[in-house]
Amino acid sequence: MLKKTAIGGVRTKVVALGIGSGISEFELEHIASAPQDENVILVQDYSSLADVEDQLRSASCKGK
Repeated sequence: MLKKTAIGGVRTKVVALGIGSGISEFELEHIASAPQDENVILVQDYSSLADVEDQLRSASCKGK
């Protein structure tokens, strides 16, 4: 599902990426477009980004 943004009513897909401890998954789920299981990504630190690179690419580039 695409969210309508405040900028000109353009529909966009929102992927929420949380890095570090103390990140609220609940808040990220409210930021991200549905389905949240595909569009919310959590990692412990910046060095862990490589571990979710494929998931991030898939979530952000789907349909391109």
